[in-house]
Amino acid sequence: MLRFGGGQVKPLVAITVLAVFLTPTVPAGLLARASAAQPASARALTLDEAEKLALGKNPDLASAQQRVNAARAALQQANAAFWPQVRVSESYAASDNPVQAFMMTLNQRAFNFGANFNHPDTTDNLNTKVLATYPLYNGGSDLAARQAARLGAEAGENSLDAVRNELVFEVARGFYTVGKARQFVRAAEAAVASMESNLNVASNRFTQGTVLKSDFLDAEVRLSEARENLVRAQNALAISETIFRNVVGVGEKEDVTAGETSVEGEARERGSEPISSAAELDVSHRPELLAARKAADAAERQVRAAFGGHLPRVNAFASYDLDSGDARRYEDSWVAGVSVELDVFDGFLTRGKVAEARANLAAAHDALRKTELSLELEAKEAQLNLNEAQSRLATTERVVAQAQESLQITKERYGNGLALLTQLLDAETALTAARQRRAAAEADYQIARAALDKALGRGWKERQ
Repeated sequence: MLRFGGGQVKPLVAITVLAVFLTPTVPAGLLARASAAQPASARALTLDEAEKLALGKNPDLASAQQRVNAARAALQQANAAFWPQVRVSESYAASDNPVQAFMMTLNQRAFNFGANFNHPDTTDNLNTKVLATYPLYNGGSDLAARQAARLGAEAGENSLDAVRNELVFEVARGFYTVGKARQFVRAAEAAVASMESNLNVASNRFTQGTVLKSDFLDAEVRLSEARENLVRAQNALAISETIFRNVVGVGEKEDVTAGETSVEGEARERGSEPISSAAELDVSHRPELLAARKAADAAERQVRAAFGGHLPRVNAFASYDLDSGDARRYEDSWVAGVSVELDVFDGFLTRGKVAEARANLAAAHDALRKTELSLELEAKEAQLNLNEAQSRLATTERVVAQAQESLQITKERYGNGLALLTQLLDAETALTAARQRRAAAEADYQIARAALDKALGRGWKERQ
């Protein structure tokens, strides 16, 4: 069963019988026709080019970048608590309330002993105020909140790296899947040509009366099956290329596809060596793990910030006022001082905040442990899958050689009249299946190497 991106394309199961490389009976000219599976108009990308394109266009990465920007903005908000706050206000008021009128008159420095204090005339006042406040101490809440915000921003950066690491792997998987599907198309085309050749032989011999009609009909059935599987293989290639463009982030707006590749060439270019020791499966640098650790540290700072509600708050303040009754002559005044506040009883609000923060801290530690276990499991599975893929490569290579020898022997027997046409078709089908497994093993090996790079967190870092 083939995998494209994160899903599966089940209709391709039937292709596994005939989706192979060229058989020895296929004319050399078929190679040129098979290579046409890649549209001439499509721009072929190397894996590095596809990754760079995805890192610039993929919407998941762009969304993760915006979350980082939001975390940086939250840090800027937390830093605001360590700067003085300055406000300017302008107000106008009128009153015949004895106290208000008296205070307005005093602020305007226009007090008159002859005024009727019990029944003052309507008095108005235009006030301009500049107020500055500065928190001297608030139980450590601001400091802890700033530390938590800084850790949150750093965790956001790590999460962005995790998205990049995941994206690089998805691009590689889509790239190699296109290559696998393209090989299946070529193999299906080769199978059609081989079955057409067999049908011609069977038709001539049936006309000569040297084979039974059942052999001729069997050859026709095999050709029909090969043509059906070619249609499915072509559709699978189209789907894989569509998914590849989607992962890269260009969609159907640009006609791009994955370029040709090989196991040996990619191994040399990437320089990725297999992992043989469990000690080498170090996931400590995975961005997901770093982000989880920063999140746990930030949750710890939030506990400290919540506990600050039990402690006193000390603030410095100063204000400068201009008051006037006619908007022409202003009198100024100022006031400065220090205030101390302590919540003696807040309805258990602070206690509830501390309990919430501690619960969040415990959850963050559990999430950290879960992330660590998950990443260790992923790395181990990636190592085992790579080892399996390497073994399959060696095994399928031997199977192909054995199937080729078996087909050659069957051909000689058929030419000497010692074998039936159905036996020749079965031998060709066996070689077809062997070559298909070889092609699948090559692609699976490349994907397994990319998965191991991702599991160890080096897939993105090594491409910077």
